[in-house]
Amino acid sequence: MIAVGIDIGTNTALMVVASITHEARVEILHDVHELPRLGEGLDHHGMISDAARDRARSAVERFRTVIADATAGDSLHVVHAVATSALREANNGDVVRRELESILGWPITVISGNEEAELTYFGAVGHHEPSASMIDIGGGSTEFVAGRSGELLYRISTSLGVVRCMERYVSTHPVATLGQDEIRAHVRFELEPHADKLSGSSVLVGTAGTPTALAMIDLELPAYDAALIDGHNLSLARIDELAAWLCMQTREELCAIPGLDARRADIVPIGAIILSESMHILGYNNLRVSTRGLRHGALKRAIQQAESTLG
Repeated sequence: MIAVGIDIGTNTALMVVASITHEARVEILHDVHELPRLGEGLDHHGMISDAARDRARSAVERFRTVIADATAGDSLHVVHAVATSALREANNGDVVRRELESILGWPITVISGNEEAELTYFGAVGHHEPSASMIDIGGGSTEFVAGRSGELLYRISTSLGVVRCMERYVSTHPVATLGQDEIRAHVRFELEPHADKLSGSSVLVGTAGTPTALAMIDLELPAYDAALIDGHNLSLARIDELAAWLCMQTREELCAIPGLDARRADIVPIGAIILSESMHILGYNNLRVSTRGLRHGALKRAIQQAESTLG
């Protein structure tokens, strides 16, 4: 059986395709990353722009092609596609969702922030970690979850998205001190009321583009390598150092950092600030990076749906 999990976010569109054997072994065939930045300008205009819609359509067309190739000759396959903040909030979100569904050929479910937090936790952390909190820094929102052995104890979805914060507080690169202070104040406003519920886990797991980018810089990787990045540990002191350094770079200098995708380089300093301030508030001194996330949670949901259908 072929199972597919898709995450259409505010900045990225991600898909994982897996082969599921009779022994329930999961073999990842494709892990596809696209950067349509669907939420560009959304915070100001309330609408998904025509340019962003074009980029999203191109991303989903690629997904459809990869799925078709992977499922050729396999009569049993299931797709679970979810969309998050941009399609939740945009005035034309439902129109855009239907456009993307018509291209993909499968339903796209716009999930709530709490559902996003839950699926991301199960995708990035799983059911076997005795005590873990998670931070998932997205383009339009950031989710925080605390759990124990697969049971979610607390979860929140906040407006701390990197695209949203950049458009609100950052006008130039290098990032001005005032902009950095405003982002940190936004983090404190959103997170401090929940800190006692999210602190105290034995491990903090970071998923999505920001922790991945910081791990790549820390490891001096010239290109993305999931095997090296997944499980990499970053200290809070190192994250603080990287956040300060990234904020001093021009846009051109950010794009020139080895391994950093030029299409997302401008938002990495903002994500680093959000991550740094979050860890200070929650009292964590170390972060374990996960390359897994919402798309893997959607994949697990697809597998569950298939198993339920098959009985």
